[in-house]
Amino acid sequence: MCGAYLRKADLSRANLSGTNLSKAVMVGVNLIGANLRGAYMRGTDLRATDLAGVNLSGADLSRADISEADLIGADLSKTDLSEGDLSQANLSGANLVGADLSRANLSKAILNGTDLSHANLSGANLVGANLSRANLSKANLIGTNLNLANLSNANLSNVYACRALMRGTNLVEANLSGANLSRAFLSRAYLFHAYLNKADLSKVDLSKANLSGADLSGADLSKANLRGATLQGANLSEAYLRAADCRGANLQSARLTVAMLTNCIFIDADLQKILATSREFAEVDINALHNILIDSYTAQQLGIFMARS
Repeated sequence: MCGAYLRKADLSRANLSGTNLSKAVMVGVNLIGANLRGAYMRGTDLRATDLAGVNLSGADLSRADISEADLIGADLSKTDLSEGDLSQANLSGANLVGADLSRANLSKAILNGTDLSHANLSGANLVGANLSRANLSKANLIGTNLNLANLSNANLSNVYACRALMRGTNLVEANLSGANLSRAFLSRAYLFHAYLNKADLSKVDLSKANLSGADLSGADLSKANLRGATLQGANLSEAYLRAADCRGANLQSARLTVAMLTNCIFIDADLQKILATSREFAEVDINALHNILIDSYTAQQLGIFMARS
């Protein structure tokens, strides 16, 4: 059926497993209850098609046009969707475990509660996509564009998101524990109460990001850009902040016990009521504490700040 014209055809409950439908026109086709497991649909036109609950596991949908399609609850596990167009598609609750979505267009797609664990999303476009409560555990997000996406309450534990674009992204209460976000761009991202414990945030851009109440314990923030970031009440215990830039950051009531602060810059930062000792700040250069805002009690606790504040 390669190249077949099937516009608005009724293929409900049809067994199309292993069928070659590459470059077929299937706009508006009725596929309710159909079995497309392992089908070859490279470059197929499935725009605005109802694929809710359809079995597409292991199918080849690379470069297919599935924009604005309904894929609610569909089985797309281990499906090849690379370079496909899924913009504005509804994939709520779909199974995309191990799927290949590399360089796919998922801008403004709906992926609420979708299982994307172990999926390959490298180089994909997810600008403005809704991934709230989605499971992206151990997914490949290298170079993925997630600017302005909604990832609130999502599971991103142990993801590999090196150089990912996440500017202005909503990551409220998201689980990023053990994630590799090295060199990622998270400026102005919303990360309050997010879990980033033991995450690799080296050389990450978190300028003006909101990390209030976030768990950053044991995280690697070496050479990170935290200029103007809000870290009020954040847990940075045992975090590695060597050469991190915290100029103008709000660290009120943040926990910095046993944190590595060697060569960390705190110029113009708010350090009121931080939880730390003079031991943590022993390696901080006096010039890196210029014009800090600190209360007398905290200064006394830190000792060294009495002369530096």
